[in-house]
Amino acid sequence: MKLNGMAPAVAVLLIAGFNCVSMGAGMEKKGVAAAYLNIRDFGAKGDGKSDDTPALRSAMEQAEKGNGTVYFPSGTYCIHPVKIPSHITLRGDSNWAYENKGKKDPEFEGRTTLKALSGNARALLDCFDSRGTRIVGLTLDGDEQGKSMHGIYARHTGCELHLVVEDCRINHFTGSGIRLEKAWVFAIRRCLIMWNGEHGIDCTGGYDGWVIDTMLTANEGAGFFARGEAPEDMKAQEKTDIRFFGSASVMLTANRIEWNRGGGIMLNGANSMQINGCSIDHNFGPGIMMTDSTANTVTGCKVRTNGVDCEGEMSCQIRLEECRGTVVTGNTLWGWFGRKEYNYKEADPLYGIIVKNLTGCVVSQNALFESSSLEGVVDHGGHTDSVIGQNAFVKPDLGTKE
Repeated sequence: MKLNGMAPAVAVLLIAGFNCVSMGAGMEKKGVAAAYLNIRDFGAKGDGKSDDTPALRSAMEQAEKGNGTVYFPSGTYCIHPVKIPSHITLRGDSNWAYENKGKKDPEFEGRTTLKALSGNARALLDCFDSRGTRIVGLTLDGDEQGKSMHGIYARHTGCELHLVVEDCRINHFTGSGIRLEKAWVFAIRRCLIMWNGEHGIDCTGGYDGWVIDTMLTANEGAGFFARGEAPEDMKAQEKTDIRFFGSASVMLTANRIEWNRGGGIMLNGANSMQINGCSIDHNFGPGIMMTDSTANTVTGCKVRTNGVDCEGEMSCQIRLEECRGTVVTGNTLWGWFGRKEYNYKEADPLYGIIVKNLTGCVVSQNALFESSSLEGVVDHGGHTDSVIGQNAFVKPDLGTKE
């Protein structure tokens, strides 16, 4: 069928009510900017050596006029750190994989990369007070530039952000992959955040968010982190402005958190966190550690081989201290002794769950099958109105290795 001589595909789009807008720089109709702006039309080379920062700034300025999308075709776009405006999308099709095991996949880090040319900034993509921003389908490569430069930084100044990061690979930053400092309302989905110098996601001050179907892997700090207090070098005015230093009301669902040097999920001063259905595997610090935290849930998680290479009670799978109103139930803990892909200490982890000074908490109905070499649950007491019990512990038979 044709509509006034138009091709069928165009006719269908018009019937469906779509507004077909031309792609390309400066192609506007009646003052409305193009919905998709190809970064190459603004002079970007994407050759892995040219400075594409001016092209990116020009494209973002144009996109900001019409709630537009800056599209990155395959290539490596070298840029200096930039400020991202509100209500635009940065979009690519990086199609990254995981690792280059056996040298079978030299393009594993993706085909559409924003690579840092310098590191004298808090983030490569700075979303300070940027609202409605979307970063989709890109590889962000920090190239080890600077000192403590994050991949993405976000913070609000009185209005919630609703930052969305999807299908991105974020690696090689000297800071954290994503830093959410007083960043309220955000979503991080289907990402791989790996090989960063601090944490995968630093959510110190982050509030009302979702982290779903994301891998937080092999970062030097924790996979997911909330400090609970101001950094030592933070200025007094900054402390006053941020006010809140723990994370709150964040849903961590169906994520894989593995091989992080500092630990899996490390929370201090957090509240209303929901950790459900996550795989928390072989972190060198505790798999989950909460201190001075309130009203959190940990349910339906698989917690395996954490606390590797730690000494004493840090060699554990889950650790709770000075917590209130927190539930840890329905989880499976397994030590998986005898793994071969790393030079493990033979008896790590030593402990399954460690609890101390809990108020109104429930730690019950967890399966601790060969979870730890010494004890399943270490209860240091000091609790008020809490239930600690009915956790099924089966001690591994390590023979002469124990």
